[in-house]
Amino acid sequence: MTANEHTANIQNNTKEPKLWQVSLALCLISVLLGVAILFIEEVLGVVMPNSGVLSTVIPTMLTGFYFGHKNEVLMVSRTRWLAVMVWTGASLLYVAGIMRFYEFTLADLTAEFGSVFLWIGFAFLLIMTVVSYFMIKSGEKMGIKNRVKVREKQLAKQQAKEKQSV
Repeated sequence: MTANEHTANIQNNTKEPKLWQVSLALCLISVLLGVAILFIEEVLGVVMPNSGVLSTVIPTMLTGFYFGHKNEVLMVSRTRWLAVMVWTGASLLYVAGIMRFYEFTLADLTAEFGSVFLWIGFAFLLIMTVVSYFMIKSGEKMGIKNRVKVREKQLAKQQAKEKQSV
């Protein structure tokens, strides 16, 4: 079986990842990364100045890489967008829970920083959502390329063994 035949076979037999799988992977990696960043900053005393951006980029790249490597095809754009929206919504619920715990409201933020702060926060959230979408897609492409290279190496080894046995 050639590499192209194998790829065509995989594309026909690949199951599209479910929305909940992608969203759960994003949330799980985010939590694990958050714990790792907390450990690095609090226990080791190393300050990570861009931890907010890292906590967005790394989970999306890893999730995209996993599903790209696993399926060898890009997931449907709708699944990617919805997964990013669910992940963003879960993050907002987490922030709302923290604000509720500390008895802090959006009105307090507006009173402290002005309404411009809320617009800046909304714009930042929108930008990070779009960036997350493209980071997942980029991770998928890297995963697909990695999987193809691994498969080609395996086929080359198999062909070399067949030549040696003949």
